Amino acid sequence: MEFLHSVIDANLEIYHLLQNSAHNLLCEKLSKGFGGDISIKADLKAESIFVKHLKKFGAIYSEESGMIGKNSDIIIVDPIDGSENFISNIPYFGTSVARQKNGVVTHAVVTNLSNGSLHVRSFDTFQKRSLFNSETENIFPNAFSSVGIFEKSYNSDKLHDFLKNERLKYRSMGALALSLGMAHEVNFVLYEGKIREFDIAGGWYMCEDLFRFRNDNFLLVSKDKGIFDKISNFIKEQSINGFF
Repeated sequence: MEFLHSVIDANLEIYHLLQNSAHNLLCEKLSKGFGGDISIKADLKAESIFVKHLKKFGAIYSEESGMIGKNSDIIIVDPIDGSENFISNIPYFGTSVARQKNGVVTHAVVTNLSNGSLHVRSFDTFQKRSLFNSETENIFPNAFSSVGIFEKSYNSDKLHDFLKNERLKYRSMGALALSLGMAHEVNFVLYEGKIREFDIAGGWYMCEDLFRFRNDNFLLVSKDKGIFDKISNFIKEQSINGFF
């Protein structure tokens, strides 16, 4: 498919940019981006690469610059998901791309640029593949997972104790789109904080077949209904009582 090939080509170019450029230059802080965070040079360079490869498919809606171009079809892009991980040399950062037609996401690609793995979802396929070859494997829920992911866990006052009491182990990875792409492989993905379309458009679409909950302050996805009910009911109860 032409769209997928263009997304892969863009990610390959970004991957080589990050691998072959001086790290300190890519980490240079610039102005505040459209999404509210301070952009680094790597963000803007990655954005320009996505625009070059994907503008033929629609307007680009990017975390760094907002809407680029005019079209009823929109490509929602997070040029570097996990920028702070990239800056800190933590190997968990990547990109998120979602293709939207008439307000509905139809294709999504989440790429981990630290290892070159992609999660790709379209109408009838959900697969994992590599930037470096065309081999694919279908994605199914991992029956052996033992931990979840709690992004921005440092924002939380109450969920830490709740998860501990329920013996629900978790990691905080630092790149929400990548973590949503992995939701079938872990016990749950939980997020507390401001939710932006750039961060979740692709990953949320990838989780359509899982149990999902989302409000203004929380996002939860799980393949396990028991775990999903425990966490979502706690969030709802605490919200009703005014604690969240």
